[in-house]
Amino acid sequence: MTELEALLMLSICIGAFLMPFLSRRLHLPSAVGEILFGLFLGLFFKEAFHKTSIIKFLGEFGFILLMYLAGLEIDFEKIKITPKRELYLYIAVVALVVVFSFGAAIFYRQPPIYALIYLTTAVGLLFPVLRETGLSGSDTGQKLLIIGSIGEVVSLFSLTLFILYYQSGFSLESLIHLGQFAAFILIAYVLYKLFRLLMWWFPGLVRPFLKTGDPMESGIRANFVNLFVFVSLAALLDMELIVGAFLAGMAYGLIFKEREHIRERIGGFAYGFLIPVFFIEVGLRFDINNLLDINVLLQALVISFVIFFVRLLASMVLFFSRFSLVEILLVPLSTSFALTLLVVIATFGLEHGIISREQAASVLLAAVLTSIIYPALLKRFARRGAGEGVPNL
Repeated sequence: MTELEALLMLSICIGAFLMPFLSRRLHLPSAVGEILFGLFLGLFFKEAFHKTSIIKFLGEFGFILLMYLAGLEIDFEKIKITPKRELYLYIAVVALVVVFSFGAAIFYRQPPIYALIYLTTAVGLLFPVLRETGLSGSDTGQKLLIIGSIGEVVSLFSLTLFILYYQSGFSLESLIHLGQFAAFILIAYVLYKLFRLLMWWFPGLVRPFLKTGDPMESGIRANFVNLFVFVSLAALLDMELIVGAFLAGMAYGLIFKEREHIRERIGGFAYGFLIPVFFIEVGLRFDINNLLDINVLLQALVISFVIFFVRLLASMVLFFSRFSLVEILLVPLSTSFALTLLVVIATFGLEHGIISREQAASVLLAAVLTSIIYPALLKRFARRGAGEGVPNL
């Protein structure tokens, strides 16, 4: 490791520690601050970054953990207990978001990746925003989380299909890849069923997967075994590692209902260092001059507007329910800031030559803008709705 590479490593570690405090002072999500810090470092360490493999390894590991936690955060129990009428309504909203997203991409004559950008939903930033507004424990807050969770599942599976399509297009090879994906799902399902059966016969098996605080930290070890079984299986089937990581998190969440403690421990480790390194690395990949380009800014504003507009149109179906006008507006606002997944799409598109550096920069800037603007609007309208007494369904 050269002196410059050592300085880069030290700068990233210091930034990973300091940015949450600075971001809070600036009223920004930590991930946004970390990306901006990476852009700043790129002014001095761009050459060293391309030569330093350890930074790329830590960033990719953080990326894998981020997708694992995304799968782990989906609360299938809440989805299961949701009344069918409400659930169908939420699914209809998400389905319409997908339809309108493809319509927007066709209208603007954009490649299919833009449809993926417009439809992508994630709940990673939604949790803290709802906590800040006092909605996290309310019926309205739970409904927003359920809609967001359904949208995130659809988004991640859409991303998986998109990756398969761009790896081989419509060809025999793509059919083979689709078969590999089907085999992956089948193997994952069989493993899930076998483990559930073993748990039924041997209830004691549950304890090592959930136990933390002991010298062996068996729960943390078991989670990493689960993660790398799925990641290795994805690699053997020539699939993106993040797909395996996401499905590993989903499988764990489906098997173990009481996983809050485990999620907090792994989240503390991942969000404490590796995930910030990933976001800083994302910033390092982009040239700050591209983000200052007026064309990039205009594209980012268009993307940010379309992301919200397709959700606003889709939410009109909620007029057939007892949602108030304020609640209907909260739905598109709460599902329009998918920072992490937009960063994933921009990174994937750039690495595979699907989009240009300018287009990738506009997506990254849109991810930052949506994560600043829409949470602020959500807080404002949520407080207004609370003041008016938002009715429940």
